Amino acid sequence: MLSAALALASCAPPGQQSFSPTPAGPDTQTISAADAFQNRIPLVSILPDTQDFQAPLKGAVQQALAIKPDAAFEVMAEAPATGNPDTDAKNLAALAPEAKAVAAAIIADGVSASHVTVGAKTAGLDQVVLVYVK
Repeated sequence: MLSAALALASCAPPGQQSFSPTPAGPDTQTISAADAFQNRIPLVSILPDTQDFQAPLKGAVQQALAIKPDAAFEVMAEAPATGNPDTDAKNLAALAPEAKAVAAAIIADGVSASHVTVGAKTAGLDQVVLVYVK
């Protein structure tokens, strides 16, 4: 009887967790990723000419909406800065149709058009279309 009482006394109640008074910090990969994206980690990254992005995008959008039902999505076309404004504008204009296609796919997945915005900026090292959750 005493051993059963001792065994139960040493168990934590269900759903209870012990937290360290000195938690471990984020690893260097997490810090590097946050720095690379200016502390905004994208939900999805889509490289130019990717044809089969709809299914993974739909899954990511559904997961985001499950967590935050009123989520808004920002589709951002990004191209590296070249130092020449005309070249930058041409590179971003070339990504515009893909960014619009991504935004259309998000709307087709049931997100209100008022919750989807599209933009473009020079940033990063590669041309890419990024989807952020707001």
